[in-house]
Amino acid sequence: MKKTVKSLTFILLTSFLIMTSITFFSFNGSDFPNFISAINNQFGNLKNKSDNAVAVNGVVKKVIPCGQPFGIKMLTEGIIVVRLSDISGQKNSCPAKSAGIHVGDIIISVGGEKITSNEDLSKAISATNGETVEVVLKRNNSDDSTSPGEEISLKLTPEYCDSEKCYKTGMWVRDSSAGIGTITFYDPSTGVFGGLGHPICDTDTGDLMPLSSGEICDVSITGYKKGLNGTPGELRGRFLSKDEIGTVTQNTNSGVYGLLNESPSEKEEIEVADYDEIKTGRAEILTTISGSEPEKYSVSIEQINHDDPDLKNLVIRITDRELLDKTGGILQGMSGSPIIQNGKLIGAVTHVFVNNSSMGYGILAQTMITQSQTNSDSNNCLNLAA
Repeated sequence: MKKTVKSLTFILLTSFLIMTSITFFSFNGSDFPNFISAINNQFGNLKNKSDNAVAVNGVVKKVIPCGQPFGIKMLTEGIIVVRLSDISGQKNSCPAKSAGIHVGDIIISVGGEKITSNEDLSKAISATNGETVEVVLKRNNSDDSTSPGEEISLKLTPEYCDSEKCYKTGMWVRDSSAGIGTITFYDPSTGVFGGLGHPICDTDTGDLMPLSSGEICDVSITGYKKGLNGTPGELRGRFLSKDEIGTVTQNTNSGVYGLLNESPSEKEEIEVADYDEIKTGRAEILTTISGSEPEKYSVSIEQINHDDPDLKNLVIRITDRELLDKTGGILQGMSGSPIIQNGKLIGAVTHVFVNNSSMGYGILAQTMITQSQTNSDSNNCLNLAA
């Protein structure tokens, strides 16, 4: 990774499923939305076995295991409604709520104008001068009359706000996010990387953030808060530069994926383990608790569940005395740390048990590899996961 150019220190905060404007990942026991396992059909009959390892086109799949931290700057597709509130005006009501807009809705356009930022929305509402305007949105959490992701057209009448002397809708919205994650693997044959092992979600709604575009930047871990039972610890980090080293092209239930300009690691490629190669017992993780270079730490695979709908496929326990003494176990911010067993990549760390920071969940590497393959095989490299 690059040396420090510019620092921006911040703390990785609360849960895996939610994200603030400066961070999006951590560890707890909350449930993820069900992952559509039928994505495996993308491989069809191309999945062959060679010594039981994952194979594509008859060639054993190999990737570089990473464990390096990385910074993400992400813009959403449309803007997400994160809160509704009353306007201090003649009616003292919430125009957006009256129009049928819900928290979690994604605003696509207002009055025929495409909305891609908070500023776009402010300008569009100001231009109405209080007149009724058409709002087009997408709704993740469907009701009886709509399907998830279906576009909905509503009529919205802004209200004049006495305190701010302008027209308002009562919507609080978000259009971007930034934070730090961990790279799980890099595929030198395609330039594709996978990381986090879970989606980037909105802190207020818990919904998966609809990706419009994203950049990858170099970061460094500057410290950590040790975890205690009942209170998970957390990593602290900083951006090293504003210069991008890659792009994010997918934000999915199994992690984030994209393209890097070059390999973040000098490690050799290793095979990706197939389901039946993963066993309970000894393994190791690659993770970074200082600087930008990961270290190996011993773990134990306690349980294996290949078919868990929330992708909590592995139960892992930290056994490395050094890591336990320093961090207490798994920290908020270690999401994406690769798990290696018998020289093969088997998964990535995704959660910590809140009441036992020495234990957590992991996702299968094969799931992440499959999802990354749909990205690299697609002519449209941007795969919106709204």
